[in-house]
Amino acid sequence: MNVTKISFAMKRITEPELMESPAQVKAYAEADFSKSDSMVLIGLEKFLKQSGKTLDESNLIIDIACGPGNIAELLALNWPSVRVIGIDGSKQMLIEAKRNLRKSDSKIFGKLSYENIDINSIASSEKSLPFFADIIVSNSALHHLHSPESFWTALQKLGEEKCIHFHRDLRRPCSIDKAYEMQEKYFINAPEILKKDFYASLKASFTVEEVKQQLIDAGLSQLKVFEVDELYLEIIGYV
Repeated sequence: MNVTKISFAMKRITEPELMESPAQVKAYAEADFSKSDSMVLIGLEKFLKQSGKTLDESNLIIDIACGPGNIAELLALNWPSVRVIGIDGSKQMLIEAKRNLRKSDSKIFGKLSYENIDINSIASSEKSLPFFADIIVSNSALHHLHSPESFWTALQKLGEEKCIHFHRDLRRPCSIDKAYEMQEKYFINAPEILKKDFYASLKASFTVEEVKQQLIDAGLSQLKVFEVDELYLEIIGYV
């Protein structure tokens, strides 16, 4: 029996690195991404348990490209003694994140904060931070970078020695037709702006093999890449 091997024929097409239009920020702030957001928390908890790592007030978690702060708040609520910092290059997204924080559980006040910093400026050493993370997480951040090398360089500059990494991102489909099919499957009832952005993000994302090569090139081959499902990959480990 002949088996047809599927090749990744669709070339990557980049999208804007930052989300700054008011309409775009409003749509993301109002959308329900709770299922995807919770997978970051669940995955990180699982890795910490497997590693025998416990967190306390001496630890810092950085959420890269935190957007309106959904995941940063989940992290702060789950580990209320731990300091959490959300970083994003979009001022508009952070306005929304800070607004959400004011409505949030009072026990995370003082433990969760936000910094308006572009990841590229960290990679280029234009910006340096007075803190280093014990854990760095991100959700759908990598594919926004036009040069993924900037992402991996910045992460190395942000982390303490033996920093734990948990990154979740979209996987690029094998064709434009498949990307459109996934848009209709997962975002059929979403506002048009979210459907458009999801489609663009699928085209801008990477394959598992591409991410593996990025890690080798960055000297980070100790991080492991996993296919989660048809939509997502995860990158996990210590640096």
